[in-house]
Amino acid sequence: EDYELTSFTLQQASFPSIPVDLSNEDQIKGKFEGLNAVIHLAADPDPRAPWSSLRKNNFEATYQVFAECLRSGVRRLIFATTNHTQHGNTILDAPESLDLSKVRLMTTDEPPNPDSLYGVSKIFGENMGKYYSGRHGLEFVGLRIGWIVPEDKFTDRIGALGEDYFRAIYLSHRDCVGFFRRSLEVEAEYLLTYATSNNDRNIFDLTDTIRQLGYQPQDNAEKFFQS
Repeated sequence: EDYELTSFTLQQASFPSIPVDLSNEDQIKGKFEGLNAVIHLAADPDPRAPWSSLRKNNFEATYQVFAECLRSGVRRLIFATTNHTQHGNTILDAPESLDLSKVRLMTTDEPPNPDSLYGVSKIFGENMGKYYSGRHGLEFVGLRIGWIVPEDKFTDRIGALGEDYFRAIYLSHRDCVGFFRRSLEVEAEYLLTYATSNNDRNIFDLTDTIRQLGYQPQDNAEKFFQS
């Protein structure tokens, strides 16, 4: 309610949006004119995605978004990055699984350890943010997002392979909105933080995130499993 939003989608959506293939330089040119900030959510989000898709949707599209922000005079880019940039430290035998013997609290200043080419693609976006903020003055906030799902009922995940992983990095809808709202408001030239709820089993240390971003996550995965 505090912002005027313009939505961009790959195809025409059920809500008002501007269709654009972000990987296509000719299509994206001029699309960001008049915008103060861009929230870049577009990507192939599958950690098992093939290179052909990641190359187009995650690498090329992300580059074109940065370039168009610069051409259009956008002040800030908020980038949806991922927990998969560090999940190589804790992965069991699949991207959505957690090796409990490796669990520890990680911080964003540790070297990345991607669990997939998808994770690599998001590290690319983080590094683009560092480059564009330092060389071109584009303000950048990167949120290493946990696991967010359409529903808030998790009974189907109890006992599943990904249950421990989900409990550790769950991100509620309310906290997701809170993180992105603060990303628009916080004073920062370059900021890389986590975006997970305040989960009992968290594998990410939210101390710096709360201090730097100024947002205290409200929810906890355990509450939803108990309800």
